[in-house]
Amino acid sequence: MSYGRAHLEERLKRVLAEAIGGLEDPRLFLLTVEAVHLSPDGRVLTVYVEAFSDEEKALLALSHAERRLLSEIARRVRLRRLPRLEFVPWRARPA
Repeated sequence: MSYGRAHLEERLKRVLAEAIGGLEDPRLFLLTVEAVHLSPDGRVLTVYVEAFSDEEKALLALSHAERRLLSEIARRVRLRRLPRLEFVPWRARPA
C-alpha cells in the first residue's frame, strides 16, 4: 500500500469515527472504528468496528446512518467518488 493510500484511509477512519460519535443513537454507545479499507477501485469502503454492547444492533444503526456518514465524508475529504460503506465486525477482519 502506498503512502497516499494509507494516509487517505487514516483520514477516512478519523472522519468516520468523529461522525459516528456525533450521531445521537444509543445503539452506537461505546462503538469504535478500528480500521478502514478502501477497495482498489475506490467503490467500497469497508469499515471495521467494535461494539461493546449489542453488535448486531450497532451494525444496523450504522447502515441506517450511511447517508449521513457519506455526507460528512464528502464535506471533509476530497474524493473522486463517494464509496459505498460496508460495516463489518472487527473480529471478522481478514488475517
